[in-house]
Order: sequence, then C-alpha cells, then structure tokens
Amino acid sequence: MFYCIICLYCFSYIIQMLIMGNRDDIDEMPCTSAAVLTSILKLIDKYDLYGQVSYPKHHKQSEVPDIYRLAAKTKGVFINPAFIEPFGLTLIEAAAHGLPIVATKNGRPVDIHKTLDNGILVDPHDKIAIADALYKLVSDKQLWFRCHQNGLKNIHQFSWPEHCKKYLLRVATLNPRHPQWENTEETEESGSETETNKSIEDSLNEILDNALRLKKSLMEKKVAKDDNMENVVGTIGDHNKKRHNLESAVAKLSKEVTSPIRKDRSVEKVNKFPLIRMRKHIIVIAIDSVSSSSDLIYIIRSIFEALVCERSSGSVGFVVATSMNISAIHSLLVSGGLIWKDFDAFICNSGGDVYYPSYGSDGVLDTGEKPYVADLDYYSQIEYRWDGEELRKTLGRWIKSINDKEGEHQELAVVEDIEGSSPFCLAFNVLDPERVPPVKELRELMRIHALRCHVLYSHNGSRLNFVPVLASRSQALRYLYVRWGIELTKMVVFVGESGDTDYETLLGGIHKTLIVKGGPFNTAASRLHAVRSYPLQDVLAVDNPNIVQLEGCSSSEITCGLQKLGIIEA
Repeated sequence: MFYCIICLYCFSYIIQMLIMGNRDDIDEMPCTSAAVLTSILKLIDKYDLYGQVSYPKHHKQSEVPDIYRLAAKTKGVFINPAFIEPFGLTLIEAAAHGLPIVATKNGRPVDIHKTLDNGILVDPHDKIAIADALYKLVSDKQLWFRCHQNGLKNIHQFSWPEHCKKYLLRVATLNPRHPQWENTEETEESGSETETNKSIEDSLNEILDNALRLKKSLMEKKVAKDDNMENVVGTIGDHNKKRHNLESAVAKLSKEVTSPIRKDRSVEKVNKFPLIRMRKHIIVIAIDSVSSSSDLIYIIRSIFEALVCERSSGSVGFVVATSMNISAIHSLLVSGGLIWKDFDAFICNSGGDVYYPSYGSDGVLDTGEKPYVADLDYYSQIEYRWDGEELRKTLGRWIKSINDKEGEHQELAVVEDIEGSSPFCLAFNVLDPERVPPVKELRELMRIHALRCHVLYSHNGSRLNFVPVLASRSQALRYLYVRWGIELTKMVVFVGESGDTDYETLLGGIHKTLIVKGGPFNTAASRLHAVRSYPLQDVLAVDNPNIVQLEGCSSSEITCGLQKLGIIEA
C-alpha cells in the first residue's frame, strides 16, 4: 500500500492527510493493506481525531501536485515513515514543491537528505522521534523556511541533465574500455605521449563543456529569478579547480592502464607489420562442428581455390576463428599441407586469444617452427572482471560432483584439458555428453556463483570452453575492426549450417555471411548447446543480401556465393 502523510498547518490546528493509495471496499483489499487501514481507523476513533485527519479513498495522478502545493502553502510537512525505503520518489516530489520532509532513516532517503538538506530523518519505529520531528518543523518557522529553500535550491541535482553531467564526469575518470595499444607508426615516444595527453584533454573539455551547458539550461528553466544563482551554479574558480583535478586524475590513470599488462605477460609485443590492415577483403573461416579434421581442411582448400587470383594479388586476407588453441590449429594446418603464413590472424580458444604471424623489426616474416605472436592489447580488453583462478576452483568442484554422481566405478564425464587451456580460456573435454547439463544451465550456475564468464560448447559438444564475458569469436572480429581499421562490410564470415554455441553471433550484422549447407557437419550434440526454443530460420533474415546460403562446399559453390556478395567478379 502506498503510504505517506502530509501535515497541513492551518491556524492553530494540524490537519493530517493520509495518502494510502486508491481503494474501494475495505473487505476487498489485500489482507495486509486492510489490516493497516483498519488499525488507522481504530486509532482515529480511540483518540477522537475526527475532523483532524483526512484519508481520501481516491486521488488522481493530476491531483498530486496540487496536494503538495497545498501542503507547502499552509506551511505543512511531508512525512514518509516507511520501515525501509528503496528510493523515495515521493520525497523528491515533495522537495520539488518546496515541502520540508520527515523521512525514514532506513534506505535511500539518507542519500536524498544528504543532497537536499530539507528535513529530518527519523527511526520509523520511534513514535516519539517522529512526533518531535513533525512538531519541530511546523513550530520553528526559520527551520521550516530553510528546509523549504534548500529543497527548491538543490532539487535540480535529481534531474536528468544533472544525472547525465555526473555520469559523464564519472566516465571520464574510469579506465578506458578500448585497449590502449601503441601507435603502429614509427614515432618518437615523446610525440606519442603528447598525442595521448592531447586526446585526453580534448575529451575532457568536451565532457565538461557539455555538462556546463546542461546545467545552465536547467537553471534557466527550474530556478526562480530571486534564487541565489551563485550558490547553485558555483563560481568560475571552483569550476577551473575541479577541471584541473579531473584532468590530472585521468592523465595519471591513462599512463597506468596498460603498463602492468605488458610487463606481466610472457608474450611478445604485437608487431608493426600485420598484413591484415592492408587487405581489401578479409575472409573469416569460422566453420566448426565438422565430422573430421580432414573435412575442415577440404573446406579451407576450396575457399583458397575460389580466391586463387585474389590471394596472388594480396587483396584478400584470411582469418581462422576456432575453439582450438594455437598449437592445435597449427598442427592441423601442417598435417593438411596448408601454410600458416597464408593466414593474417588466428582467433583461438573461442575468442580467448588472438595471434598473428610474427614479423621481424625489418618487416620480414619470421620462419620459425611456430612463428606466432599474441595480441596483448586484446587481453587488456577481455580481462575485465575475469577471475580465472576462482573460476577454476568452482569448476573443479562442479566437475567432481558430475563425475561422482553415478558412483565410483562410473566412467568420467568431464576432464580438464590442461594443454588446451590458456590464461583466458579454461578448456574441458566432455567424455559423456549425456551426463553434462546444457549450456543454458551452466550459464545460470555461473551467475549463481557470481562468476562473469562466457560458456561455450564446441566440437559437437565434446569440448567445453570458459572464456571472459567480453570474449567470443564475434567480439574478437569487432576487435580486429577497431584495432586495425578493417571495415566490417569488407569481412566475409564462412560458417556451417550448425556450429558451436556462439554460432548465432556470427550470423547477420553488417558483415557478409556465407552459410555452407550440405557439408560434412555433425549436429548430434545439438541438445547440449540449444539455447533457443524456436527454429533459427524464424529469426535469421535469410533474405538479407549480406547472407548467402550454399548447397555445398566445393570451390565452384563457394565461387558462386562470393560472386553474389560482390567479393569477386562474375
């Protein structure tokens, strides 16, 4: 039941108006609300308060402002004596009409009172304290007028423009979400630092200027002409001081954001010569759930044959997006007779890692056994709230419960794949899919334990990956777009007719998609990673010109699909 009290101070009497929502017959009200109302009526009768208490059965939304104005005009007080108040919107409304408040000290009214300073906080269980607070406000004219003025003067701090200003100022002091990679051009260190500081300064200037414009606009609309504008807006000196402090704090944070990451990682820096940024088109091979490794090799060869001319001219680059780690994909390419240097990037471990072919300082491709270099800046983006050790402990207990469920002599259902794991991907092999819950239940389990991660089944449900919540194959592709300036419209993503649990995120969007149907795909474990109760064709815009479906995976079929997308000429 909505419950508040407005005290109207009329001459020598204090009239109380009880706003208890809209009701009809007491007998038809919920039991709790009926009991509260009945107890109020008994108290009115016991103390003979007839004529001094008003408790209307109905009130319209349009009448609420008039009630507040009447209370303020008669030098009344608004009281919200709830046992606990999550926010207190009625307190904001009362203050906006210049009505002093008496509010519960349990909940958000404490913060509201700290900002507005327009009333008294009380213990809702202390009747004497409530009575004393009410009497103090209605009897002390100076106190009432001061609370009245404070409410009108400070209420703008709960407006949308003020909220936006505070939000923007807070964002300016937070660590940048985008990775702070080094400039890929050959520049002096001092010059790079100057550009960084200039960028920070420009951003701060824009944020602060917008905030001041918002505040000024609000003042012109909400503050009366006779209010003390100097107290509301603040002096120019205070603004400059705050601005200087904010700039210093952000500049200091910007220098510390990425330095610990680069020092702690035992991986090389990203080289300055990735060919991926020079390509006209990027072909992303994200085909999974194939029946065997040889089938994947066959599809990759077919894609290469369809783009043989573009490969020779260097206008097309290739990216592999897979749930395997870099060692596994390297071994697969070598065993299939493919050359690793034909690929510009590798998105491995379901988006937990991004690798590039390694180039020397002179721009020459390294020809070592496994010449790959990890992108450290990608780690700096996906490591947000990633607690790999705590996640590993929780998953260890979960795996033990799964393996012990069927008795001591039962075969293991899940085992950790230590070699397949990485700092940002915990990999597990699923030996008995029937005993492992679907991905939807696993995600709920992670949320229950307050662990922020992305759960993925792959390899027909035989592999289970846990990566940071900001990591996935689709998010890694967007990272490449931001990192190297690759237009998403120039990307072509090859997928099968089924795939891993992040399969749907690779479909649609502004990039182009080729769906290979009729290929060697295995969907036997689809129940493990089915997270929808509707057919995919019901939500997939198959008539989208950016999506082309192929009835096979031969080079001729792929050539036809690429021609429809405008990648190669007919």
